[in-house]
Amino acid sequence: MRQPLVVLTTADGSLPGLADQLRKEGLQVREAPLLDFAPPPDWAKVDAAILRLPHYQAVAVTSPRAAKAFAARAAALRVTAPIGLDAWATGTATAAPLRGLFGEVHQPSSLATMDAGAGTMLAGAMLAAGVGSPVLFPCGDSRRDELPSALKASGISVEEVLCYRSVLAGEEAARQAALGADILLVASPKVATLVARIVPRDERPALVAIGPTTAAAARAAGWAPAAVAHRPTVSAVATRISSLAKPR
Repeated sequence: MRQPLVVLTTADGSLPGLADQLRKEGLQVREAPLLDFAPPPDWAKVDAAILRLPHYQAVAVTSPRAAKAFAARAAALRVTAPIGLDAWATGTATAAPLRGLFGEVHQPSSLATMDAGAGTMLAGAMLAAGVGSPVLFPCGDSRRDELPSALKASGISVEEVLCYRSVLAGEEAARQAALGADILLVASPKVATLVARIVPRDERPALVAIGPTTAAAARAAGWAPAAVAHRPTVSAVATRISSLAKPR
């Protein structure tokens, strides 16, 4: 009996090891990235923020990609963080690139529930620690606004700087990605909206969304996911995909 074909539309470098894990479980896997990432059109705002690090009370990052880009830019400018400037990250993957710049990087307690969303969790931890204004928020052009919204609602000023931008694939690439798939993984609201627009309803495979924001975008576009990962991790996504594949 033919094993289900899982198509991963995630960007290169995202969820490393997922394809191998699914293949070990006996599934067919095809990688068809529908999203890529590029530097911002202009580094001027990022550079200015890095050169003004003593001006900020804290730096908060919710994306490993933004953390890597920001830390690399600071290294290129030969800037080190001033003593006493707190750095905050949503998880270990985001914290890792920042440690060379800041040393210690604060993270929300592992006991906190993920249901609230990583950005909300981080904002809550920062507010509980008494972080002041302003807060620097290195980010990408497509991100959840939980963190800045929660901080601003509590009177904390937030300065956002764009460290990378997302580049969406074309319609034909989306059409080819879904062709023959039994399960299609989407990890971005932009990608979810794209495939919902391109793939005919009677040809749609089971859709798996990497998280609630992507799932909401898919539903709004008219393609309700068959499963949503509890966390944007390899193990959580693999579990959701496997649960769909087993009954087939």
